[in-house]
Amino acid sequence: MLSDQDREQLQREKQAYRDWWAGDRATPFVLERHKSYRVWDVICPSWLANLRFCMRFVVMYFIGKCPVSWIKVRLFRLMGVRIGRRVYIAPGVFLDAFYPHLIELEDGCLLGIGSRVLTHEVTAGTFRAGKVSIGKGSVVGAWSIIRSGVTLGQAVTTGFGSVVVCDVADGLTVGGVPAKPLRQAGPLQRSEIKEGGP
Repeated sequence: MLSDQDREQLQREKQAYRDWWAGDRATPFVLERHKSYRVWDVICPSWLANLRFCMRFVVMYFIGKCPVSWIKVRLFRLMGVRIGRRVYIAPGVFLDAFYPHLIELEDGCLLGIGSRVLTHEVTAGTFRAGKVSIGKGSVVGAWSIIRSGVTLGQAVTTGFGSVVVCDVADGLTVGGVPAKPLRQAGPLQRSEIKEGGP
């Protein structure tokens, strides 16, 4: 049973979530976890919201299993993912079903086999949701993970198996866990991106 103080806190957090959702969502939404109620009570307070999430998850899961990139691109667009032209999505890619509309894949980017793009995360103390943007001509290496709230600039390459936890500037190659800069893109790569991409 919730105390009056817990009920007030829950209502404040629901309102903060609605305000974030109605705004531009430029900064990640962070919510502290409580002992008295679940994060889920804030972000999916009704049975209808729960049902919508379950259905979205099932559809996104099966789209991700499709081996043909252009079919996945079209279906992910229908689910709310913003996808530019000439984007390639390899087999086994997972785009977060929780907030697919917070994902942007710009022109000419490539998501490698088994890569993960996450728009939310839960830790022992917090829940976090945020936009993910993968810039023009960028490559997310196989089995890499892109954290919620992260922006990859143009012509960025992430090494396979990397975990990208913060923004990456244009033209960098990053790798590791957590991902760190390895090298800068050469002038040819940068000029190709500025002139229309690969």
